[in-house]
Amino acid sequence: MRISVAAIVVSVAAGSLMALPALAVQDQPVSVNGVESVCTGVGSAKDNPAWSSYPVKLTFSNMAGENEAAVHVAIVQGGKTVMETDCDAPWLLIKAAPASYEVHASLAGSTRTASASFSTSGNGGQKEVNVAFPTASGGPVPNSLPAR
Repeated sequence: MRISVAAIVVSVAAGSLMALPALAVQDQPVSVNGVESVCTGVGSAKDNPAWSSYPVKLTFSNMAGENEAAVHVAIVQGGKTVMETDCDAPWLLIKAAPASYEVHASLAGSTRTASASFSTSGNGGQKEVNVAFPTASGGPVPNSLPAR
């Protein structure tokens, strides 16, 4: 039996793609392992009334409170990653089974990381959880004005 080189290349490429985290297309809900999320927070799309049905709103910022985007996010429950995605907007809305979770995030092209935790019961209003990244290189906050 002969297997063509093309068949091997296609098989390897398909396997590699399956190993990559889901890329959250901005303003489009996606479901990974039973966790629904939507990456949003830019322009008028952030005002979509459907977003209020998500019990958890993760916001990404620096220590000066300025929005961050291009974030790699892992949602962990009980030490196991249940969802991993890349978000190119400052909010990641989450619908997940009632439980306690950890969020581990890193900025693209940077060594800056941040973590937070949240729990969801499926009841009540939307809970906002800020994931704040430290300033780059431990230096001053970017775009901040010197004290006078």
